[in-house]
Amino acid sequence: MPYFNVSIPLKLKTLTYQYDEELNLKGFAVQVPLRNRVVEGIVINKTEKPDKTVQIKKIQTVIGKAYEEKFIDFLQWMSSYYISEMGSVLRVTFFEEVIALLSGRKSKKRLKEKNLPEEPISFTVENYFLNNETISKIINLTRVGSYKTFLIQCPDFLYEIKLMIKVVRELLSEEGTILLIMPEIKEAQRVFNLLRTFNNQIVLLHSGMKHSELLFSIKEIVANKAKVIVGTRFAVFAPVKKLSLIMVGQESSWLYKAEESPRYHARDCAVMRGFIEGCPVVLTDFMPSTISYYNALRGKYELIDDFNQSKHSNIKILRQPYQSIFHPEVLLYLKLYQKEGILVTSPRSGYSLLRCSECGEVVKCEKCGYSMIFRKSTKLLECFRCGIVMKISEQCPYCSGVDMHSVGVGVERITEELKNIFSDKHLEIKEIDLESEQFQGIWVGQTGKIKKGYIADFKGAVIVDFDFFLSIPDYRTFENAFAKVLSICQLIKQDGTLFIQTRNPGGEIFKFIRSYNFKDFYLYELKHREQTGFPPFSRLIKLIIKTKKTFPDETLDKVKEFLKNHISGEIIGPLKNQDKEEFIFIFRSKDKKRLIDELTGAIATLRTFKGISFKFEVDPVSLKI
Repeated sequence: MPYFNVSIPLKLKTLTYQYDEELNLKGFAVQVPLRNRVVEGIVINKTEKPDKTVQIKKIQTVIGKAYEEKFIDFLQWMSSYYISEMGSVLRVTFFEEVIALLSGRKSKKRLKEKNLPEEPISFTVENYFLNNETISKIINLTRVGSYKTFLIQCPDFLYEIKLMIKVVRELLSEEGTILLIMPEIKEAQRVFNLLRTFNNQIVLLHSGMKHSELLFSIKEIVANKAKVIVGTRFAVFAPVKKLSLIMVGQESSWLYKAEESPRYHARDCAVMRGFIEGCPVVLTDFMPSTISYYNALRGKYELIDDFNQSKHSNIKILRQPYQSIFHPEVLLYLKLYQKEGILVTSPRSGYSLLRCSECGEVVKCEKCGYSMIFRKSTKLLECFRCGIVMKISEQCPYCSGVDMHSVGVGVERITEELKNIFSDKHLEIKEIDLESEQFQGIWVGQTGKIKKGYIADFKGAVIVDFDFFLSIPDYRTFENAFAKVLSICQLIKQDGTLFIQTRNPGGEIFKFIRSYNFKDFYLYELKHREQTGFPPFSRLIKLIIKTKKTFPDETLDKVKEFLKNHISGEIIGPLKNQDKEEFIFIFRSKDKKRLIDELTGAIATLRTFKGISFKFEVDPVSLKI
């Protein structure tokens, strides 16, 4: 009598059941008893008879084939790599929809294609220059049906989209399904709308869809009718019969990192799924992540540099004045070209920060310790991190001094200054809106909230107080700052100029930014990460411990002592999460596989500590507490 490991979409390991017939049930949906009820699960693999005295229950019903065997192998890798129960992994794989289709359950809503709202498309895929050599490499390898990962540095976001469209059009008649993944719903919807104009065998997968729409897409995929799948990060789990190509746009985006268990990274999962399925994977970005570039240097990926396929705007680095907001050269540029459209941005919202002249302290949030934003229009202080709002006090909260003054430059302060400068010209200073069709005049916006544009509309742009980006305590600070520059550059015409104002114009990073020198930047970045022991030269893993009401004070010390004795590498923490009743440990080790193995082995003991629950986050995007 054969035995099988079955995964149930709960926070559980696989459970062993027996079956009467000798069949290959890997990937089949089954009904099995669990406690006092019958539940559905997926057979993961065949196993030997457990060496236990407990009675092994039987599989009651075989519903049908749900997932391909290679897809099961992919899920097993996920469970191991992200230190997560197989049941937690199964929950993110459209399990409920697949089971509903296999078992013939009626959906609460009719299964029919819904006419999704059309989004205005301000460009076409025709008559746009793409590197034909790049396209040929992707198409030829896809037709061969062999695994390889291409890392393509594109000149802009528009190039990424049009590369996807061109490749899909060339491969529509080939066998297999193409998977296109974008970081945001809006971008996935846009690509879907473009593709749908010339083929109807295309489905959409994202978290904003209605259940009936999602069920329709899964039905088409399971029936092998979908030639192309367009979606956000969870589309990497599409239950496809045969994948022919995976393309991931904006591969460096932090949105690919899931916040829910198993906290996977869709880009990394896409690469592994392509490897297991034996199909090419294409990663595109105008500023690839340093980790991906490192993988290209090692030969793990093939780097294709298409960045210079188009001309880019000029970048000027200027010293940020102490007594005023704008450098004289910027002021001249604003006056000369304001009719052609100029974008002025600042990293901060609000008006400024507030500092006491007597003790030098900046007013910070009492809860999280972050500097609070002063909003002059409302006379309020606001913490952008935890949302606390408070009235301005006439006295310094630290020394009771009465001389409080503004420091730093926020969007409100920029707007006020521009209105003063152009008061005699009756020029309207507008808040940035990339959906607008006319970009004459001066537009103002917070740098971090300006989304990527598809068409370069501005004559020029100014980033005020750029040092804010360089002061963020993160090992990817320079990488993120460079990417922010490029995202603003995409909004500027090729003959335009981007001005960056900084207190340190001679800084190392500006040597690379000024000339778009990516090669030397990545080498510089990798050298410093190797010296300081950050990825890709080490693995970082977070252990997040949530405390319960019954949490004994001494438990945390016991957990820390246990971890020190059983986990190699560096252990930081426990650190208190200011926003939640959580404590966080951060592990760092150059022996990446060993660290995962050790933490996997520690799970059973961690569960014995009273008053806590815990979860892991492998390769965290943010180390903020």
